[in-house]
Amino acid sequence: MIKQIVFLFSLVLAVASCDRNKYAPQISLEEVGPEQVVALEDSIYMRIGFYDKDGDLGENFTDDKNLFVVDQRLNLAHEFRISNIVPGGADVPIQGFLEWTIPSVYITNGNASQKVNYSIYVVDRAGNQSNILGTPTITIIE
Repeated sequence: MIKQIVFLFSLVLAVASCDRNKYAPQISLEEVGPEQVVALEDSIYMRIGFYDKDGDLGENFTDDKNLFVVDQRLNLAHEFRISNIVPGGADVPIQGFLEWTIPSVYITNGNASQKVNYSIYVVDRAGNQSNILGTPTITIIE
């Protein structure tokens, strides 16, 4: 009897998490560059594609951040706000591209050069987090 209750509880949790994830935005890495930057001078350009089934990606009425780019060297997140994409809060699928720059990167280990990777994800207004993307390695030089 206990095994059946545990199985039923596990099944309910699995179904609930699948239902929640079906509205999570999906992102794809389109472009990152350049492959090498000069510390404290150059910026890194990033571009992702996105798809959101219910159109609730983006926010106009708060300063909430919903695009996160995490520097894997320090586990430090650069936070951005995606503006509301669907006017009037309509529940419609949306897709497109987002682009931004990480300005003025720096070397953290005291060497003449350092490699960096970033993780990227977005969060919609319902709190659903997208998949997490990893960038190619970028070299920072003095």
